[in-house]
Amino acid sequence: MTTPKLAGIVSALSTVVMMSSSTLAATPASSDKPADNQDLALQEITVTANRVGAESLQKIPMAISAIAPADLDSKNLSGLSDFVGELPSVNMQSTSPGVNVISMRGLSTNVVNTSNLQNASLVGMYLDDASIAQEGLNPDLHVYDLERVEVLRGPQGTLYGAGSMAGTIRLITKKPDLNSFLGDADVSVSGTKGGGTNSSERGMINLPLVENRLAARLTLYRGNDSGYIDNIELQQHNANAAYSTQGRLVVRWLPIDTLTVDASATLARLNAVGINSVYPQLGDYKFASPAPQRFTDYFKLYNVTADWDLAFAHLISSSSYTLRDTVEQQSSPIIEALITPGANLPESARNESDFHDFQEELRLVSRPDQALRWIAGAYYERQSRNFVQPFDDPGFDAVFGERIGVPNFSSQAVYGTPAPDQPFFGIERTLEKQFALFGEATYSIFPKLDLTLGARYFHFKDSYFQSFTGVGGAIAPGVPNTGSGDQTASGVTPRAVLSYTVTDHVMVFGEASKGFRYGGVNSIVPPSLCAGALQAIGLTASPESFGPDHLWSFTLGEKATFADDRLQLNVDGFYINWNDVQTLHQLPCGYHFTQNAGKIRSRGVEWETKARVTKAFTVGISGSFTDATAAEAIPNLGARDGDRAPFFPRTIATATGAYDVPLAQGVVKLTADYTYRSNESTDFSPLKFDYAKIPSSVMLNASLGYVTDHWSLGIFGTNLTNNHLVSIVEVNTYGQYQPGNLEYWGRPRTIGVHGHVNF
Repeated sequence: MTTPKLAGIVSALSTVVMMSSSTLAATPASSDKPADNQDLALQEITVTANRVGAESLQKIPMAISAIAPADLDSKNLSGLSDFVGELPSVNMQSTSPGVNVISMRGLSTNVVNTSNLQNASLVGMYLDDASIAQEGLNPDLHVYDLERVEVLRGPQGTLYGAGSMAGTIRLITKKPDLNSFLGDADVSVSGTKGGGTNSSERGMINLPLVENRLAARLTLYRGNDSGYIDNIELQQHNANAAYSTQGRLVVRWLPIDTLTVDASATLARLNAVGINSVYPQLGDYKFASPAPQRFTDYFKLYNVTADWDLAFAHLISSSSYTLRDTVEQQSSPIIEALITPGANLPESARNESDFHDFQEELRLVSRPDQALRWIAGAYYERQSRNFVQPFDDPGFDAVFGERIGVPNFSSQAVYGTPAPDQPFFGIERTLEKQFALFGEATYSIFPKLDLTLGARYFHFKDSYFQSFTGVGGAIAPGVPNTGSGDQTASGVTPRAVLSYTVTDHVMVFGEASKGFRYGGVNSIVPPSLCAGALQAIGLTASPESFGPDHLWSFTLGEKATFADDRLQLNVDGFYINWNDVQTLHQLPCGYHFTQNAGKIRSRGVEWETKARVTKAFTVGISGSFTDATAAEAIPNLGARDGDRAPFFPRTIATATGAYDVPLAQGVVKLTADYTYRSNESTDFSPLKFDYAKIPSSVMLNASLGYVTDHWSLGIFGTNLTNNHLVSIVEVNTYGQYQPGNLEYWGRPRTIGVHGHVNF
């Protein structure tokens, strides 16, 4: 049954399509078109998703979206969540800037969990050639001084590896211009309903240092986002403000005409002094916590990429090193509920992570003008993570000591925690190493028929160590819960694509590809706390490790332009079988483990269309319908065959419009976008205790600006309908110790001004 909101959207989109079609149909054929109408064609978009050079988006047989940063700047949409929210078959759960999970095509089973080190990402994220994805902690890099954002839907394991089982997001930066002195600056100021004042300042300068040989490009960003949620227990107004500073320096050097070297450093610091949590039972945008909450992230990425033109091919080397320190502090009643019932203590759980990641990729890429186009390469990565999790609970020692009849009890003295009043202290370390060989080739069987075949061989090893102590972690007083283990995996993932060019403006394609994700090692569940929970499911101990999961994905699609390139229509359908799914088995004692259990099937359709109705008026319609369900019963998740997979909306629909009014000097630009996202669930089965509905949402953004060749000034508004943008619902499992379900809400209506100048 169609919901009223969705019915309204479908009706509006149908009207726009019919108006666009009738207007475009009246346009003369290309041969009769007046010369002054040549600029009515939609602008061609080029992408590098196939990694064999720049190609027209309409010529690549792949489900891919490309986003121009200029389309986001006018509406002040610069964050990761801003552009992800408008894309077909893409969803994002977020608790605060920098704490998020991105999913594609319905492939999702878990909520955001930053403390599960072995939970690998399903969606890859790249800054140029460097992989920066981290499950639960994808960095919130603002979209500035980018060529474009590319979003590749479906498995990308052949060219992008294990972390791209559901898809890949690529941030492609602008490179230094060797011969032009360039610069720009950008300022915005806005106000959020119920919140405060937001501001951002951005700047770029491009400096040629040696003509035709050496240049540098520097970009800087600083943003202050006001809070909009009140912590009534601490009497903090607008308690979830966020402050970010980012910078990027790129140096391009051409020592010889055939060799280009780019060296870059990207630094980003984020300080979110609260998170976006709400207890709706307390009122709109209200939260209650006896302890402050925060998230900080210090991200550093260094990269050197060299491209050597060998005449018959390009030899490309990309070396990256990432250092990242994150701290997440969040209040939780788990200790009170399980160990000290009835004591209202200001418990605070901290997750502190220290990442070190080295990546090296070497690839040889053929010239794009050959009948046989190919790419071959090797990849190596070494990533280590040190994770420390102290629970600070002032007053815990006194309360617990009184409960067990031990005056002057000290968790530090009895359990060896670093400080008193720590009911839990954990250290976990992981070391992951992977090596891969990959290749892909495209051959024109006939002038209009191309066949692409590719494969990736991988070998992976994961080493894990843990040490838990405290009342909630140790096996016994003075006996920490320690353990270690290794897990290895290897295999081959293939990909095949057949594409046929029906005409110069119409292409159809079919793709079959395999996706994979590495396995891992489970932390040891302490029998002192969880023996009964394990026995209830027929276990005496938690499984030591879990293996890779994998899927096969099949896509059929078309890409077409009509009416002298004024109407673009791209549609594809997909069918995915996901097997041996890595699922989290949550135990009532507060611990969990991961196991391979069950199958998930996802089917859907995606579409993107754009029409140049007149020289001034352009409209676009995009969206997806996704049906992701359990393909068999999954006992550890309580899922029945046919239950809908959680954390993904069935329907996403976006309508965009742009209207330009030329003046004697400059142009007045009006833009708007409207997105509808249907509801989601938090679990497979409505019978589960933690099942809840995440409500549907609508998002309306608009901007009005005056643009010249060298400067622009405008006003913008986001979430103009002031919709409650609920990202996550966590069902209350602590009863009286928590005031109802915990939800995470996005920013309310925000209106501001935006100015830009370039020179």
